[in-house]
Amino acid sequence: MKRLILLLILSVFQISIFAQNETLENYVKFGLHNNLALKQKNFDYEKSNSALAEARGLFLPSIGINARFTRAGGGRDISFPIGDILNPIHGSLNYLLQQNLFPTNVQNENIPFLREKEHETKISLVQPIFQPAIYFNYKIQDKMLELSELEKNNYARNLVAEIKKAYFNFLKTKSIQQIYENTMELLKENLRVNESLFKNDKVTIDVVYRAKAEISEIEQKLFDAKKNNELSGSYLNFILNRELDSEIIFDTSSFSQRLNIDFEKSYETAVKHREELKQLDLVAEVFSDKESIQLSKYLPGISFAADYGFQGEKYQFDKDHDYWMASVVLQWNLFNGLRDYSQKEQAEIERKKVETQKEELKKQIALQIREAYKNYESAFKSIKSAQEMHVSLKSSFRIIDKKYKEGMISYIEFLDARNKLTQSEIGEVLAVYDFQQKIAELEKVSALINVDEYIKNDKQ
Repeated sequence: MKRLILLLILSVFQISIFAQNETLENYVKFGLHNNLALKQKNFDYEKSNSALAEARGLFLPSIGINARFTRAGGGRDISFPIGDILNPIHGSLNYLLQQNLFPTNVQNENIPFLREKEHETKISLVQPIFQPAIYFNYKIQDKMLELSELEKNNYARNLVAEIKKAYFNFLKTKSIQQIYENTMELLKENLRVNESLFKNDKVTIDVVYRAKAEISEIEQKLFDAKKNNELSGSYLNFILNRELDSEIIFDTSSFSQRLNIDFEKSYETAVKHREELKQLDLVAEVFSDKESIQLSKYLPGISFAADYGFQGEKYQFDKDHDYWMASVVLQWNLFNGLRDYSQKEQAEIERKKVETQKEELKKQIALQIREAYKNYESAFKSIKSAQEMHVSLKSSFRIIDKKYKEGMISYIEFLDARNKLTQSEIGEVLAVYDFQQKIAELEKVSALINVDEYIKNDKQ
């Protein structure tokens, strides 16, 4: 009965090969939302976004408050012989006037260069007016943000393919497990029949022993199948960021159909949408902007600076102690040992290197697509062969089973037919899910899936 159910499931698969499996699509969306590695890519994107905001802030003025209070002692002195100058003059005036109107004991002054106490509190503003390097740095950070987003989308594209392959592998191992379970039921029934035949002297004891040996062999294969199914389920849960033993829905209701696409079409789509090529384009533009930064160093930089504050020996904030100062500052590096030219030359070389890498990557993509497309075509043909073989062996086994029960053939022939039938069932399952995995790989290398749409829907 279970075998019949399995065959019905496979036949449903063969008929309804026209739509994406809804369960699988839900797993893909869940993985894109919860995968830990993809979350790390999101953090990198957020970091790049913050770096762009930092670069944008360089266009704005910087305003700050600076306060300084100083205590000083020692240092240079300024000697002013005011007494030596004034005392003789005052003495002469007093003599002429016959009065002591002017002091004659004025002391010389010794003024320290550093004031004992001093404070300065000011607000400073600096506004770039003409700084080309700031503009090109902003352009670079903007491209770095795009690069980060492309890196995230590229990982998401690979993750979609990996989730699909992992799910198909789970379905494959689960189906094989079911085949062995069904085979085990048939063998146990066969053992019961053989034991009954032996009791009635219809067969010899070696037939019973052979039936038990077959059961032991299938038990081992069933154990391995369960192990493989558990491991495949654990791996799928791992990339989905779920508990490793979480239940996975076994759903074979519908899958991708045969793609209406050829090699040339696949290559055109890949060149247009593959994130790696877009990344190299942006990297080339980044190095071009770095060239521009080095060239801009031959131009002067102009900034505006202004200060307003208070100075004095005591903290007094009034009009007698305030001051202001405004400046237009020009910086122009006329010669620095040709370092700017050398750095510009290095950026130009890197840009040319990236352009060469892009041509190489295009050839690698063409090779990837050719391999994936050939594997996809081969897997599609294998399904038909596996299905025809299974139908033939199933019909053959019915006849052999009937002959064996009537005593017309040996038990060895019966076992051989049964083993071939089991292998054909497994072969059909392998062909079916291998084809789906090949579709997932072709979708990935050809960039057939709109990853942006996946991520957009996930955010909503």
